[in-house]
Amino acid sequence: MYQEYISPWLDRRDSETWHNRAKDIMHAAETTPMTRFALELVGNGGRRFTDPRLQVESAGIKFDNPLVVAAGWTPDGKACHALYLLGFAGVTVGSVPEFGQPGNPKPRQFMIGHGVALNRKGFANPGMKAVRRMMKRYEGSRIPIGISIGKNKEVSDRDAPAAYARVATYLAPLARWLVINVSSPNTPGLRNLQGKELLTDIMWNVQGTVRQSMSRSIPIFIKIDPDMPLAAVDDVMMVAVETGAAGIIAANTTVDERIKRKYGERWASEPGGVSGSDPDYRDKVDEKITHIYRSVGNELDVWGVGGIDSTASAIRKIKRGARIVKIHTGIRTLGPRVASMINRGIADYLTREGIARVTDLIGTDLAA
Repeated sequence: MYQEYISPWLDRRDSETWHNRAKDIMHAAETTPMTRFALELVGNGGRRFTDPRLQVESAGIKFDNPLVVAAGWTPDGKACHALYLLGFAGVTVGSVPEFGQPGNPKPRQFMIGHGVALNRKGFANPGMKAVRRMMKRYEGSRIPIGISIGKNKEVSDRDAPAAYARVATYLAPLARWLVINVSSPNTPGLRNLQGKELLTDIMWNVQGTVRQSMSRSIPIFIKIDPDMPLAAVDDVMMVAVETGAAGIIAANTTVDERIKRKYGERWASEPGGVSGSDPDYRDKVDEKITHIYRSVGNELDVWGVGGIDSTASAIRKIKRGARIVKIHTGIRTLGPRVASMINRGIADYLTREGIARVTDLIGTDLAA
């Protein structure tokens, strides 16, 4: 019913407004035993679906399945428990800058085709202090929650390493992993930080301050954009290995005008990044996953995000080398049962193909 009636109806409404309403409802519903069970029922048709064959470990973090909510779905950290109850193995909060900022002018989030979104929110976020207060709500839970960090719009390239380090140090005690987001297209100049020198400075600043402030180590991932040439990906991989990153997340949204134009000429010149079920976007992301896994898959974990809207698209990313697959737009498109549907589908695939566990699929499309 959701895909037949509710999703098409939502496509005609203001995307950001309805997203925030759904998130707030879920956030309220995670507060009592009765409403938590209702979330499980809505998302799974009963108790939360689990299967030991789907368990994955990445960077020392144990996930009970390979599906994690991508950054951007809950910038402020609301509804993490609710998302877990729907069947996701973990949640990435953010991206979080040091100070609260309103982001770009509204409207700034659009469904430009069924399952395909364009957004230019620009790190609209209450800031690290407000997010830390929200994350305290989940302190001590067994839910794997990571935090993606960014920088405020006015922060210069020169000051970016220190800004990222301050946010990382402040939020790291409440995170299982951190993501360095230098790939959003919606903060002017942010993608410049993917360059070798600036990214190296950011990573060493973050690693140094976090290590000094914490008694435990925390894995740090770098999130790249899907539009960068493979030579630039090579530079990111080199920085990631040299600075002790846990892995690379591929990828953020695309600003490819050719992809935008498919949904109408007006979108070709609209600022913002495209995500979701577009096949060309999915191919861009999967190309990056494949390249990273082939190059440094024995040194870095690859997490894939972009175009996951079915069991087949999730398995495709895993077979290309992704240890974790992250979902954002697919939640909006497929509804509250997306995690359960994909996880059950993976479990059925393992049974049908006689495969012992999902980790046995990682990189199998690239085997010599």
